[in-house]
Amino acid sequence: METYPIASLQERYRLSSKQSVYDRIKALSIEPVARGKISSDQLDKLDKLNQHLKSGGTLSDFESSHTEIFKTEAIEPAAATAINQDRENFLELIEAIARHIAATRDPLQHYAALEQAIASGWILSTAEVRALIGVKPSGDLFKRGAFAFIRADKVGSQAGWKVEKI
Repeated sequence: METYPIASLQERYRLSSKQSVYDRIKALSIEPVARGKISSDQLDKLDKLNQHLKSGGTLSDFESSHTEIFKTEAIEPAAATAINQDRENFLELIEAIARHIAATRDPLQHYAALEQAIASGWILSTAEVRALIGVKPSGDLFKRGAFAFIRADKVGSQAGWKVEKI
């Protein structure tokens, strides 16, 4: 069994403190397999938690959104193989749908959204601006193409940006 040092997790997840690592371990009820070491399965679970947190989730809602639908340990080998095949087919279907959506997306759609934000006088969050233009705005005035993004107030915990046409 491959093990990983707990001490390396702070850097792996770019956390500001060791306590953050131990909070995650405690939240997942992980018991180290050896002194200061975790297994590859436990590391995988921590990696999934890290992705969940980076996408805006919290420690408390992780378990409910990531519990496995199928637990194959208690299932006969033939049934486990069928379940794994179903999972693979499902993932292939999701990937095909994602490719189709990406291929049919209007490449100028973000311009229409920016024009609508200007016309409506909306204040966009940093995440919304990044989603529209592909770059995180910075400073008090950020110019990208024919648009200027002016820092204005806050939207939640993020900076707010007013959009103007240059």
